Amino acid sequence: MSDWVIYMDDEIRVAIVGCGGIGGAHLSGYRELKQKSLGRFTITAVCDLAKERAEDFAKAIGEFQEAVKPKVYINYEELLTAEDVEMVDICTDHRTHHIIAIPFLEAGKDVMVEKPLAITVKAGRKMVETADAHGRTLAVAENYRRTLGNRACKWAIDKGYIGDIQMIFQGGVAAWGKNIIAGGTAWRHVKLKTGAGPVLDNGVHDVDLFMYLNGEIVEAYGVTKTFDKVKVRRDEKGRIVEQVENTIEDGGFAILKFANGAVCNWSPAYWGGHGEVSTFGRWVYGSRGCIKGEELIPDTGPRMNVSTRFLLEAEPKLRNKFFPKSITDTFAIEIHDFLEAIRRKRKPETDGWEGLKAEAVCYAVIESSWLNEPVKVKDILEGRIEGYQKEINENLGL
Repeated sequence: MSDWVIYMDDEIRVAIVGCGGIGGAHLSGYRELKQKSLGRFTITAVCDLAKERAEDFAKAIGEFQEAVKPKVYINYEELLTAEDVEMVDICTDHRTHHIIAIPFLEAGKDVMVEKPLAITVKAGRKMVETADAHGRTLAVAENYRRTLGNRACKWAIDKGYIGDIQMIFQGGVAAWGKNIIAGGTAWRHVKLKTGAGPVLDNGVHDVDLFMYLNGEIVEAYGVTKTFDKVKVRRDEKGRIVEQVENTIEDGGFAILKFANGAVCNWSPAYWGGHGEVSTFGRWVYGSRGCIKGEELIPDTGPRMNVSTRFLLEAEPKLRNKFFPKSITDTFAIEIHDFLEAIRRKRKPETDGWEGLKAEAVCYAVIESSWLNEPVKVKDILEGRIEGYQKEINENLGL
């Protein structure tokens, strides 16, 4: 096929950097968009330190994008001057987010980066300031708010079905307890490689959702704990095949204060605990009822599944905005939003500043535990408090 067809003005040319686990989830999102003829994009390049993994990734893309096979790179720096790349989707480990994103932003590329935005707040702030300085679009790939249940919850709150929000509860112990290496990725337990544990890694999803539902969080009081000093990975016979010293928290326990006076009891102890999984949330309590998981429970009137009520009552325009062409893959939805933000020159739903604010709340919990006192989120966001993060920033030369 000739170049003029491949690179029409209408198409956004995409490079994916990082072809590991979360990269696969993004790949499924791009596949869904192609199948539904959404987004008008061409994936022109893939990059990973492991050449074979990048080649496998390119081959998988070729199965749904037959006209163009992506070029394979093993060094992201070679992509910086590539004329066939306009947008970069970064799916690498936390430590490298800002290291990779900033040069691309400076080179005039629009960038979407996996959560968390960066390994520390200072690193994330450099990213958003660079994007602003160069007039580029930066987004954090935040997919949790885009589930049907969470969209429906937001819709029901905005409709006033539970009144003014007073309390939110969320937390639990997940399958990565029992001293198991989280996600099979040992680097997640090394402070200088990951930043923090579930309070940041999984927790930034929670915090983004809290702010989506109820606005700005202004203060945090937190306690973080490391329960298991060593994390292991076992084979199918239960034998230990890998172990790592755990230098981050297994879980956190926090009280968050919202600008509007509401309070959140948040316990992301997701990587700790033994015995069995135990979770609670999302529970949202208002002045006239609550939304407990999937159930909308008003003080008066019948209880109902909140997603069902959304599908029955929400305006078609809103449903299509949340789920274009009825797609439900949350990675596809976040990618579509970013592509449309670039094309229409608008702010993406979860832009860099939004991602930075969510990260600042997570680190407010961690820094609060470090100081053993409540912490203002603004002091984290503006770099006045960084006791826990100081070691990481110094290691990175920030």
